[in-house]
Amino acid sequence: MSSIRNTVVVAIMQAAVIVAAVLSAGICHRVWTSRDWPPPSLVVLLCRYGVAGLLIPLMWAAGSAILQIRANVSDDVRVLMFWLGVLVLIALVLFAIYADVFPWLVFLQDTGNVDDAGA
Repeated sequence: MSSIRNTVVVAIMQAAVIVAAVLSAGICHRVWTSRDWPPPSLVVLLCRYGVAGLLIPLMWAAGSAILQIRANVSDDVRVLMFWLGVLVLIALVLFAIYADVFPWLVFLQDTGNVDDAGA
């Protein structure tokens, strides 16, 4: 389960989530500023510093690859490092959803395109 190939796959998925989050934050920022609304702070954060988030998969993949190559590391530690990468991937997905999807829900509510459930 914890091989170099799996490490690379998880690192690529982490990088893809970060790229998607930055691109969708750019779309959010563009829509908000075109309507003269102040963009949400997480959107601004992702637009300005989101590319630096690519260091996360780089550091995890480097650490995991070093553990894979070393002979004196137990299999339990290798598996733990792999699952740590999966947890980082899940955390990145949740952050991207929180930062990029919820502002659109607020946008739809403010423009009147979403009906209230209770009304």
